[in-house]
Amino acid sequence: MKILKSLKATLRRARNLLYLPAGCIYDACRFVVHSGIWFNGGAIKRDYKAVKIYHRIEKCLAFRNRRPSSGWDAASDFVYLMEKAKHQNDGLKFHELVGMKVLDDFVRASSVIGNDHSDVIEYVKANSRLTDFRDQGGVKRLRARDVQLGILDDPEKFFLSRHSVRDYKSIAVEKEIIYRALSLALKTPSVCNRQAWFVYHLDTRPLIDAALMLQNGNRGFGHEIPCLLIVAADLSAFDTPNERYQHWIDGGMFAMSLVLSLHSLGLASCCLNWDQGPLNDMRLRNAIPLKSRHTVIMMIAVGYCNDEINVCYSARKPWPDFYEYLGNPE
Repeated sequence: MKILKSLKATLRRARNLLYLPAGCIYDACRFVVHSGIWFNGGAIKRDYKAVKIYHRIEKCLAFRNRRPSSGWDAASDFVYLMEKAKHQNDGLKFHELVGMKVLDDFVRASSVIGNDHSDVIEYVKANSRLTDFRDQGGVKRLRARDVQLGILDDPEKFFLSRHSVRDYKSIAVEKEIIYRALSLALKTPSVCNRQAWFVYHLDTRPLIDAALMLQNGNRGFGHEIPCLLIVAADLSAFDTPNERYQHWIDGGMFAMSLVLSLHSLGLASCCLNWDQGPLNDMRLRNAIPLKSRHTVIMMIAVGYCNDEINVCYSARKPWPDFYEYLGNPE
């Protein structure tokens, strides 16, 4: 028996060593094909490029002691991008229009405007009709008390009452409550504010079963899940080799925000990992109409929990086990 177990363990390690380069090559190829590295001016990639640029302007406007010369390079880059957009005849997208409003704010807030910036000034004047399209973006002034509105009377009650629930009532989850949870999760931070996340909402048995058939963590309860969310990230948003992992980071942060948003609205959820290789990833794409540029981050089971349930009371390491203070010694 021991020899058999040892042989199985050896074969499993050998299999994993073979699968590892295949997965890495698959991920690398998807990044090369779908990311913004090969920026061809398409509307989706261009819109992500726009937010990446105008967020530099927003940060500049937010500085307490801004140098008069700061921000103009970003403003010029944004104008260059918008001029390219004129020749593509696919209309301006959300972030391009918000960026126009931010650019207008920036010009109005700049006290020193020299001849070197005439291209930016003239562009804003010539396109003033676009700057009022969105009443958002830029900077706003807050007081400390505005930020502190989020203080919970009992944060322990909120965070410690969240559990991974695998026991749901057989009733549908209203679309409106999912929409509200998504709206709450929109405040998730992301690199350069690119917001590259995407959510697929499944609430029919055939689609849920087709997705869960390829996921290895729903045994024993998957057939009762009334609502399944597939959280993905858009590779089009990332345009440098250094950002090859960023879609997993931003997508994971959004998924956690979404789980907490669902919890705040009284919905139970369970995170379902998607640690699959190339073959299962391709099988999922054949079963569910996912956009090719989207990388699946994870799935989230959602529903109303039954009146009495059992949950895993998993032990948590105490925080000193994963914390080290690197400041001045006491």
